[in-house]
Amino acid sequence: MRLFKNKWCTIVLVLTLLAGYGCTGYNKLLKSPDAEKRYRAALKYYEKKKYSRSTPLFETLDIAFNGYPQEDTAKFYAAKGFFLMDDRSSAEIALEQFTRMFGRSPFSEEAYFLRAINLYKMAARPELDQSSTIDAITAFKLFKSKYPESKFGQEKDYLDDLIDRLEQKSYLAAKLYYQIEDYKSAVIALRNSVKEFPDSKYAEEISFLVLKSSYIYAKKSIKRRQTERYIATIDEYYNFISEYPESKYKDEAQLIYQDALSYTQKQGINVEDEINR
Repeated sequence: MRLFKNKWCTIVLVLTLLAGYGCTGYNKLLKSPDAEKRYRAALKYYEKKKYSRSTPLFETLDIAFNGYPQEDTAKFYAAKGFFLMDDRSSAEIALEQFTRMFGRSPFSEEAYFLRAINLYKMAARPELDQSSTIDAITAFKLFKSKYPESKFGQEKDYLDDLIDRLEQKSYLAAKLYYQIEDYKSAVIALRNSVKEFPDSKYAEEISFLVLKSSYIYAKKSIKRRQTERYIATIDEYYNFISEYPESKYKDEAQLIYQDALSYTQKQGINVEDEINR
């Protein structure tokens, strides 16, 4: 048993020393004055998919390769290394810099595409601020304009998803006014959402919420403002039912219409005349 323990301890010690030696050798390589040696080593690490080692080596070549043919290669592989390691912030900085500096590089097309993908992966969930989503959309559109026949041509699926996030954000933000019972603001925000995304998958629900918000706003209004607001509700009903005659909300919409119409009739008002004015 003691012999086994001694043997095991020896193996652990040797592995520890080897690991230490490996780190020391790599650290020496990072500080080596021989740029070509660092470059060759970086390429080998990159080919072996050891990006945590290749990327720092490529980064050390900034000054040494400035103006040399290898400059764009080192810069691109460093940037792609960040991307492949899922270091989104570093990848964005490096890829943006590369596309700005090396527009004619053979790596330029891929760099533009990777930057767009990287920004796509950085884009926020629909309920959060969507500035990152807009940045990603801009990057994909730029890529498409520069490389309309690109071999990477998968941008449509990404763009559709990004636009869907903006659409959902607009819907959620508008609906929030309805949920917090700010019905006047809800009508405005919901209408704006439909204007911004007329083909939205939420368009039917939004249109109904405009009608319902208008109705509740009228119902909660002071007496002297109720008539005009019920008339506005009836107008919204006509808009809604003409757009969605078979809507799943049509029964509730009909009840809203009947109540609003009943109120105006009691006031002796011809709604058709009022709406057409």
